[in-house]
Amino acid sequence: MKPNSIRFKASVLYTSILCLILVVFSGVLFSVTQHILYRDVDDRLRMKATEIINILKSYETLKQTETQQQHLINKLLGLEDRARLIVDDLWRSNIRSLNLADDFINILNVHGQPIIRSQNFTHAISDLFRQNIPLALNHIAFKDIHYQSEWLRAISLPFLYGDGHLLVIQIATPLNSVIHVLTRLLYFIGGSVLFILALTSFMGGFFARRILKPVREVTRIADDISHTDLNLRIPKTEADDEMQELIRSLNAMIGRLETAFAHVNQFSSHVAHELKTPLAIVKGEMELALRETRSADEYQRVLQVSLEEIDRLVRIVRDLLLLARLDYSLDVFSFEKFDLAAFLTEIHEQCNILAEPKKLEISLDINPNIAAAPLYIRGDRTHLRRLFLNLIHNAVKFTPEKGRIMIALETLPGHAQVTVSDTGSGIAPQNIASVFNPFFHTRPDDPDAEPGSGLGLSIAQSIAKAHKGEISLQSPSGEGATFTVRLPLA
Repeated sequence: MKPNSIRFKASVLYTSILCLILVVFSGVLFSVTQHILYRDVDDRLRMKATEIINILKSYETLKQTETQQQHLINKLLGLEDRARLIVDDLWRSNIRSLNLADDFINILNVHGQPIIRSQNFTHAISDLFRQNIPLALNHIAFKDIHYQSEWLRAISLPFLYGDGHLLVIQIATPLNSVIHVLTRLLYFIGGSVLFILALTSFMGGFFARRILKPVREVTRIADDISHTDLNLRIPKTEADDEMQELIRSLNAMIGRLETAFAHVNQFSSHVAHELKTPLAIVKGEMELALRETRSADEYQRVLQVSLEEIDRLVRIVRDLLLLARLDYSLDVFSFEKFDLAAFLTEIHEQCNILAEPKKLEISLDINPNIAAAPLYIRGDRTHLRRLFLNLIHNAVKFTPEKGRIMIALETLPGHAQVTVSDTGSGIAPQNIASVFNPFFHTRPDDPDAEPGSGLGLSIAQSIAKAHKGEISLQSPSGEGATFTVRLPLA
């Protein structure tokens, strides 16, 4: 498993999240268990202290109820003190029942001076008690004490004895059993966490491999796809929704690439065809001129034909460069706000020169509502001029002599609409969808018309798209063609 792979990162992520959860859960479990065990020890210490206080109070009660005569008789007869015997019996029974044999017991007065202490209560343990347990006269206190190599849990409990004397009882019991349980719990938690993490790491890698199996399959198929075989598609599998979405996106991308490559191949073939014809003419004319000696007029004709074909080549190359810049370099546009009606009026005046050779009538119809106020758009005046001139020049080419070309301007909600119509023969229905394709040609009615490069309408379409507009074509059979340009208003 590579460290930079998704499977490795996913496994590490799953394991880290689970480790964090287990650590938090284990910490909470350990803290709760420790709290329960300590609370149990504190309850037992409180119970022990209470029982010892009860024994002392029982001794005091028996001593008060015994008469002076009974005390003298017991003393004369050599009998032991009954109260002492009773207290001793209670003490021995409580030592066994309360497990006081290993406990440290100390009873103090209000000045902190010891009154009663157990036999194991040495000076060392007395100093520890004095240093670690404050003399609390109004509340119960619990403390942990480290004695030699073990820990003790101690209680300090004030109580009243006899005629209102305030005493304090201190009891400390070893925490060996509690520490033993907590240590075993800690080892168990640590071992369990390590085992679960190891198992999770293995299972995470296994499931990540299963989850990423469709990705490897997609990668394998994608590696088989090349520019020479773009008809392959990634088959849809029974994968997750995200993977199916990825497969759909990749198939759509491959489809767009296939269309783009087909367009590039077709475009390249058209370019080669358009460039081949004038080059072949130039080559043929020159070979013919070099084959034998010609007259000066013949050489001049060859040069004239070659020059015309070279001009045609220059126009084709220039249009190709312009089309490429329009499609891929939008920085060639310089947008500004201007009045479209005044702009079309200027173009109409210039187009009358194009109409003179064929005696065409070019009219401009601007809606009166528009003429009364400026109609502003944002666009590049130079390129929009090329767009409308291309449409008008195309109409002039396909309109017979003494025909008519109409330019109209009107408004739509949020858009300006310009139509360029002619009275020519129109465009065949099967060619309408192809007129905006590069190098698409239709033969004009005039045999003397200058052949075009087939790029004018493609350039016009690119300019319209760059202005967030569009061009459409309607051509009823035999009724001429109408190009409609829609541009957004400023």
